[in-house]
Amino acid sequence: MAIEDLGRNGFKLIQPDNCFKLDTAGVLLAWFAASFARKGKSSKMLELGSSAGGCAMLVAARRPEASIDCVEVMKEPYDALLENIALNNAGDRIKAYNSDVRELPRELKDNLYDIVFMNPPFYQTDKSVVTDKENVLTARFNEKGSLEDFISCASARTRMSSGYTVMCMAPSRLPECMELFGKYKLAPSRLISVHASAEKDAFLFLLAGKKGSPNTEFKVLPPLYMDSERINKIYTEEHTDCFI
Repeated sequence: MAIEDLGRNGFKLIQPDNCFKLDTAGVLLAWFAASFARKGKSSKMLELGSSAGGCAMLVAARRPEASIDCVEVMKEPYDALLENIALNNAGDRIKAYNSDVRELPRELKDNLYDIVFMNPPFYQTDKSVVTDKENVLTARFNEKGSLEDFISCASARTRMSSGYTVMCMAPSRLPECMELFGKYKLAPSRLISVHASAEKDAFLFLLAGKKGSPNTEFKVLPPLYMDSERINKIYTEEHTDCFI
């Protein structure tokens, strides 16, 4: 089990073999979520489905003023999340909870957040998928919570009128996400598609919604191409974006 350098503000990451690894979706979600936290001002944030904490660590590195509560249902990734918080000396502003999004502990149910961010399971449960990495399978399929469970939970914890729910998802589920945002009083505000190149269909989208604000101006922002200079800047440079 190696310790990886995240390349931002000295943050590092332990990723056990039997855990869902930090990937492109997680890196871009961290950048997108951090874009809704005003630089220099404190933000109270919640991540649903944190795995070992890669995305949360990147958000914390980008936004030193933010405090983040992390929820992870599976024990092994949760234990790694605790290790990563300790490794980065971030216990004063990152807290971990071993919990199902469908039944949060009272401590979290009493909180409202400026930003709730999440990378929910992309796919419906598929019993035909076979893997010896149970934690990876659970992270990608919705046995521990459906897309609706995640969006419902996020909405309930997002601060009314000023809070944002931020997520990434597979493009085929965008219509479902839009429908669920409407059902749970999240007004879509920003959408970005992510492509391998300009010639390829999107393989991911990033979506943000504002809680309880029906008049929020919805914008489809320029697409992200993985072979572009903009992606290089997202990965390597300090944060300059603000989508609020």
